[in-house]
Amino acid sequence: MEEYRGNGISKMLMSAGIDHLKQDGYSEIRLSAFAGNQAIKLYKKLGFSIRTVTMNLQL
Repeated sequence: MEEYRGNGISKMLMSAGIDHLKQDGYSEIRLSAFAGNQAIKLYKKLGFSIRTVTMNLQL
């Protein structure tokens, strides 16, 4: 929702989740996002990098 954007809530939630997974011994986190998703900026700030590209052709 627009009124909650820019308050750092997503960053706090993602950071808490990442910390929890680190504590549980996970060595990698993967996520999927559609091109154009505004959250991609957040993911990059948190250290995620683009690893694969999926393409499609609408017929």
